[in-house]
Amino acid sequence: MFFVSCATDLYGRKQNIKLEFPTCPTMTELINAVESQYDVMARSSRPAGYPDTPFKVQTFQVYDDILLRWVDLYSSAQLTNGCQVFCFQPESIWHSDSQGIIPEAVDSVTWTTPVGSPRRARVATDAGVAPALSEKLRSVFYDIDFGNKGYILYSDLRTAFAKADMDFTYATVGELFTVADQNRSGHITYDEWVRFSIQYPNVIDALFFRARDMGQQQAYPAPNAASAHTGHESMQRAREDQLRGYYTQEWGNQQRDQAALDYEQAKREADAARLHKEMAEAKERNAWDRMYYSPASPQQYH
Repeated sequence: MFFVSCATDLYGRKQNIKLEFPTCPTMTELINAVESQYDVMARSSRPAGYPDTPFKVQTFQVYDDILLRWVDLYSSAQLTNGCQVFCFQPESIWHSDSQGIIPEAVDSVTWTTPVGSPRRARVATDAGVAPALSEKLRSVFYDIDFGNKGYILYSDLRTAFAKADMDFTYATVGELFTVADQNRSGHITYDEWVRFSIQYPNVIDALFFRARDMGQQQAYPAPNAASAHTGHESMQRAREDQLRGYYTQEWGNQQRDQAALDYEQAKREADAARLHKEMAEAKERNAWDRMYYSPASPQQYH
């Protein structure tokens, strides 16, 4: 198991979650996981009057335990198990993109949703205050309970995650079902669902908002399979190009800054060497002058 703690700013408050991966993630996998988690958290914690904006990663910094400072993250090779990362979003007045004081990382179930998936799109923006937890609990439970049985089976939960396009990076659907089914009855009652939501609120939020978006999408004509596939691929390419542009720009800026620092350092060293040489030559001239032109010097009597 590979852990990465990722912090960010949501509406002026620092958040920090622990992400789980089977192995060290690639940059694409890390970005996907961070956007999938924090987009749901942003929707569930958005204050009234704040705009509903999808969460996007612009750049990362990772805390270097050797240098004891934050450094730009460009490659997954910089990641170590248990490292702390900070995610910067595109510049906005609605959040503060500086590390500041970061709280302890909170455990969470990590999932990803592919870039360009319809489940990451929003048909209509959220308005007003985010729904209360009790409303989300009831809505998700009755939506998952296929056939209105009064309880949730493993197949119901698996179908719900598949419809929401939630691909878990480490915890499997079976493991989550086992956690929820506390009395090992083979099904999840509403009381068990409530206790599960306290432990994994981000799972409930994700299922709630995905289900609501899917309900809104039913009012719109569905595109045919070919156009949907083409649109999915074009969105993926556009997002990958956007991220590549961000990192290329940041890398270029860093290279220019480093080149300027190297130039200044080389210039200081050259000036110091020149000064040292001039002082040595002056000292040598003074020594020869004292030897040949002093009153006791033999040169005076030639």
